[in-house]
Amino acid sequence: VASAAVRSPVAKVAKSVASAAVRSPVAKVAKSVASAADRAACKVQAHVRRCSSQAWLKVLDAATTGPGKGLAFMRAQLEKMGAQGGQVLGSLILASTKGGDSKLASLRKRTIIKILTGSVTLVNRCLRALLPRWLTPSRRGIQTAMASLHNSGTPMPLGEEGLLANYSLEVLRMDGEGRLWRKKVDADGDARYEEAFGAGCALPCAHAPPSAFGEEPPPVGARGLIKRFTCRVDTRVIKPEKGVSAAEARRRHQETQEVDLVTLYADKYLEDTYPSLLAKCMQRAIPRRLKATLDFDYPSDFMPRAMRDKPLEVLALDLDMDLAMRFDSTEPLFDLNEMNLGGFSSIAQMENDARLVFFVRGDNGFPSLGTLELRSLRVEANALAWWDVFDGAIDLAFKKDDPPRIAWDIEVALGHARLPLPDCIEDTFLAWLTGTVMRSFNRAYPLHIAIDTGSRVQPREF
Repeated sequence: VASAAVRSPVAKVAKSVASAAVRSPVAKVAKSVASAADRAACKVQAHVRRCSSQAWLKVLDAATTGPGKGLAFMRAQLEKMGAQGGQVLGSLILASTKGGDSKLASLRKRTIIKILTGSVTLVNRCLRALLPRWLTPSRRGIQTAMASLHNSGTPMPLGEEGLLANYSLEVLRMDGEGRLWRKKVDADGDARYEEAFGAGCALPCAHAPPSAFGEEPPPVGARGLIKRFTCRVDTRVIKPEKGVSAAEARRRHQETQEVDLVTLYADKYLEDTYPSLLAKCMQRAIPRRLKATLDFDYPSDFMPRAMRDKPLEVLALDLDMDLAMRFDSTEPLFDLNEMNLGGFSSIAQMENDARLVFFVRGDNGFPSLGTLELRSLRVEANALAWWDVFDGAIDLAFKKDDPPRIAWDIEVALGHARLPLPDCIEDTFLAWLTGTVMRSFNRAYPLHIAIDTGSRVQPREF
């Protein structure tokens, strides 16, 4: 009866009428009007934001040239605005950066630094506003790199010389039954899947690719590979040394800009701890990276070398941070609301069920190391950071006495036979070992983070 009703003349007429209504001039006009209204609304919002920025720049200029009460009033108003105050302050920072080194821009920068130095709340909110400028491009970059390496079908060499030259990295795709598939692209651009290896055998097995991959498999999309990317940061501003003026602090940092303070402090520690002859031998024999791990104290106003050119525009921060990334679910690994701290979450809006697995393959007769599937990762750390406010950069250093704590859900299988590792090694020992390695990003070798739309993360030596 239902089938007959669907095929009835009345149903066909109703369907044609509905289709004609969609294609009618009235519907087209309504759609174009709605589209024009959306564009107009976007232009109005952009105009309001520009006017708001101009108005706040005038307030900033009044606080810069007026008495001290103007600065306190502006700080109080920004704090009362909540998260919107962080957005306003972030906009003022970007506007002051575009002003170059003019006198007005320099005055504005000095005032903004005073506002931030006097309010930890505004520092948190401002970082909350600026974090997406690093986190979102980082998440997209990780996704794009994984998808591109898989879709190319070409392994990436891990090194050009030495032992790593005999190994390459592949990104394989896992099906619903746990089998791994390698994508192959021929000279004509036609793609196909072949099974990477069977259970314990080195030769490809005779399984056909899953129907979900498609007869002519399209490229794996990058969007949605990372289901959730969350960062929570709580800061404490490290105050300048008491009794030292801003001019004296700037002079001190600029004089030591070309001085390797890490080696200087380490050599002084060896000289005070060991006999003279032994200390001199150790000063010459111990490399700089190992000297950075010695138990000597840094001065309270220490800055990495690259930050010492404009020290008055750098904020020294003590961070309590939490970073989480999930490939398996959009559910949070920790609750930002319960912690009552500022944070940022980037959640995938597009569904992507592709499961990608890293495979370290041996070449030139070397054995393959195995596979690794990362499902979730969480890093907790107490760290020191130097935020160059107007150059959009942060140098991050983990503390010696408090290494990062890593919790993850990974699946590791060794060799071509894919021998599984026990959970106590996968999730506990390897996480501890990775946290220990991350301690190498210390004050001598901080992690450099550029906060802009094309940012990348890279280590630097200072």
